[in-house]
Amino acid sequence: MKTRKPSALACCFIACFVALTAAAGLVAANQEESFRTPLPPAILRAIINEASGELAFQNEVYLAGVNRNRKPEEYRQGYFETAFLLERLKEYGLDEAAVIDLPVSSKSTWDAEEAELWLVEPELEKIADLKEVPACLASGSSSADVTAELVYVGPGKKEEHYAGRDVKGNIVLVNGTPDLARRLAVEKFGAAGVVAWSSSHPEFDRDQVGWNSIRTGEKETPTFAFMISERRGQELRDRLERGDRIKVRAFVRARQVEGYKEQMVMGLLRGGERPEEELVFVAHLFEGFAKQGANDNISGCTAILETARVLKKLTAEGRLPALKRSVRFLFVPEISGSAAYLRLNPEVRKRMFACVNLDMVGEGLVKNLSWFRLYQTPRSLPSYLNDVAVSLVEWMGESQKAAQESGWRSGAILAPTGSRDPFYYQVEPYEGGSDHIVFIREGIPAVFFNVWPDQWYHTDRDTVDKSDPTQFKRTIVLSSALAALLANAGPAEAERFAAEVSSRCLARLAADKRKAESYILGAAADKVHEGLREARVVVNQAVAREKETLASAGFFAAGSAEWSGLLAQRFKALDGFKQAWLAEVEALYGRRLKAFGLKPAVPQAGEIEKRLGRLVPAATEKMRSTMGIWQLRAELQALNYQPTPAVMSVEGEIRAFIDGRRSILEIRDAVSAEFEPLKLEDVEKLFQAYEKLGLVAIRKK
Repeated sequence: MKTRKPSALACCFIACFVALTAAAGLVAANQEESFRTPLPPAILRAIINEASGELAFQNEVYLAGVNRNRKPEEYRQGYFETAFLLERLKEYGLDEAAVIDLPVSSKSTWDAEEAELWLVEPELEKIADLKEVPACLASGSSSADVTAELVYVGPGKKEEHYAGRDVKGNIVLVNGTPDLARRLAVEKFGAAGVVAWSSSHPEFDRDQVGWNSIRTGEKETPTFAFMISERRGQELRDRLERGDRIKVRAFVRARQVEGYKEQMVMGLLRGGERPEEELVFVAHLFEGFAKQGANDNISGCTAILETARVLKKLTAEGRLPALKRSVRFLFVPEISGSAAYLRLNPEVRKRMFACVNLDMVGEGLVKNLSWFRLYQTPRSLPSYLNDVAVSLVEWMGESQKAAQESGWRSGAILAPTGSRDPFYYQVEPYEGGSDHIVFIREGIPAVFFNVWPDQWYHTDRDTVDKSDPTQFKRTIVLSSALAALLANAGPAEAERFAAEVSSRCLARLAADKRKAESYILGAAADKVHEGLREARVVVNQAVAREKETLASAGFFAAGSAEWSGLLAQRFKALDGFKQAWLAEVEALYGRRLKAFGLKPAVPQAGEIEKRLGRLVPAATEKMRSTMGIWQLRAELQALNYQPTPAVMSVEGEIRAFIDGRRSILEIRDAVSAEFEPLKLEDVEKLFQAYEKLGLVAIRKK
């Protein structure tokens, strides 16, 4: 059998691979035992033995075990949840623990006292009661006592849904979101109120009642909305469609509480050598004061509470080395609380080097048909944190797979009263929707732990019986291990983190290479030149991202003379990949030209490309303070400008790449490489709108 000499390109690839993985030998002798985690097995074992899924679950029961209708004085004096957490943090011996009052967002907050919905004709039957199911009354509902006919209007969000139906003075039955129906049913057609069904997973549980709200403006008609299950809603709809005349009575007693508090809780474990550097854990305690879900998100709060206890106890007893860096724990109103805390404490914000957000982490995986998910930072904020967190999650998955295959006789991480579920997990790209977005927008790398899907998400069935002490324990082990690793990391760990990044970047680069080549392979004859440009963009951006990711581990290498040399070696390897893969892209382009019968035409920068390459935007204070996409959309609409769906779907990442150094063209290329190519004209229009709104200041290079 003949053998061929490897091509120059193959030799380059082999050399780059060897260079990238050369430093991966900094592993403990017993690393196989720990499934290649960055932490020594002895520390992992100490954390596993101390972490208690039962304590987290019991604290969840204390906080969300029963439905509670708040008394007026609780809004003014302080909340049950904040007092409970403060008591626990002090009991666990944290160095600092406090309830913090935050600025309130309005003069008053909504609260319900009583609410009942009755069927009065053709028979008397109670349909809903606030005391039994707090989700049955949409927040924002006003006091009322109305007896009227029930009229079905389908989704109720379009005028055609009301054709031929007399709803004036009556109560509409809606298959959909109550506030969308209210805007027409009440405001335009004079209905007295709304009864609706709209839940997250009716296909899983037809009896769940979805949490919802209505938002009536100052000049709009005060009204109410009751929420019922899909099963009950369809029963009523079917009776109406059969010609039954149904009359209901809706009774609501609600109020606006003035002088209310916005509160959060903070705890701190102070580091010894570098207390000014802080790792922060965050979980949202409130998502509106009327709604409390066990999984969403009392589970996240009790998980980081237990993480704090584990770290404090292990370090106090010497089973874990004393923390060099500080670890801060924040229990906040969702998103707004994190933003307010950072705004009020800029000196603390500057100390934060990484964040871990726990939101909905306690539900049993098998019971909920769910996965434990690790969401990473966006590409606009590449970080070692992703790969380090992934290594721990993979260790959990592999170790529990092996433990299950042994009949749970060895290596099992199980709670005494919990399930024996497999540890199903997924590593995901960046996803918003929770408190980590606040930290990411401040330039603080943040990862997000989550269990999803949640079959009872935002419904009355989000209760403690869905939680699993075993899932709690595994989440707490991961959080505690990550904290122990990052709080004590030094130059040796920085090198290990770099090895972790270098090995994992190969898969990311391979995916980018496949994407780059697809732009040429999938291009028609008239688009093949454009495909070459986009392929180059993807390869160049991919390597730039991996360099930034590697460099980020240098945070832990302070004082290390070897770090710059190690980084230079790995950068050289990445440059080798880039040169090799760009050469492959060019060769593929040449073959496609031959297939099409075309001559090479290296894409030249057009006028718009040259122009955008000279324009450098910098975010203004207004953009930095704008947290919500809805506010931005309203302001863009006021300009009579509607971004294309392609641009709007990635608008948050476009904003994130604005750093005062990148040109608009460079931002466009970075986002296009991460997602799909954006039209230059569309990106230019977006930045023109940004400038008109005072969100950016644009200078010329």
